[in-house]
Amino acid sequence: MRSLARKQEPRALVTQEFGTVVRADGAALIVETDAGELRAKRAKGCLLEPEAGDLVLIAVATDGRCYVLSVLEREDGAPGSIVADGDLNIKLPAGRLGVAAQDGIGLVSAKEVAVVSAGLSVNAVDGNVALQRLSFVGTLLRAEISKAKVLAGSLDSVLERLSQRVKRSYRTIEESEHVRAERLDYVAKKTMSLRGENTLVTAQELVKIDGEQIHLG
Repeated sequence: MRSLARKQEPRALVTQEFGTVVRADGAALIVETDAGELRAKRAKGCLLEPEAGDLVLIAVATDGRCYVLSVLEREDGAPGSIVADGDLNIKLPAGRLGVAAQDGIGLVSAKEVAVVSAGLSVNAVDGNVALQRLSFVGTLLRAEISKAKVLAGSLDSVLERLSQRVKRSYRTIEESEHVRAERLDYVAKKTMSLRGENTLVTAQELVKIDGEQIHLG
């Protein structure tokens, strides 16, 4: 009976050392070490993108592979970028995710930004929204506002029912107002006044004026 022995290739030995990033060369990084310049790749686990001048930790293998594992030091005040190739998902099986910044948070996307949650709360002192087009679909809209001002070139509303309760109402129409209704009913508890340079009342069948006193002229 003959036994077969499988030959195993010896694993490459890996050493770690410090280095300083000199420059980027395409997808690779040129790192200056005590042994000279090395051409290294950024490891997948190194999310902070190395920049020129950074002190980094590198792993050097005997088979020639070299990786930048992490950024150790950077000039004070220099900005940093967390970069991942391809899609990136942050998952928390339990707990909350918080993002806090002293000087602001900016969110930029070349395509859509989707937010899906059981509830959404936004609290701010001032807010500005600039949109080319806005579509809102919902079951109930409730707004409590101390003062509102709307400027629009045109406003079209299609409603099944409109109900308003106001204490005082003032309207100024520079040109003309047209109302088309099947029935029109105005009721004033005290005084109703209609004034105009010319006033016309036209009916196809009946015009009725009823009151304790009627003054014409």
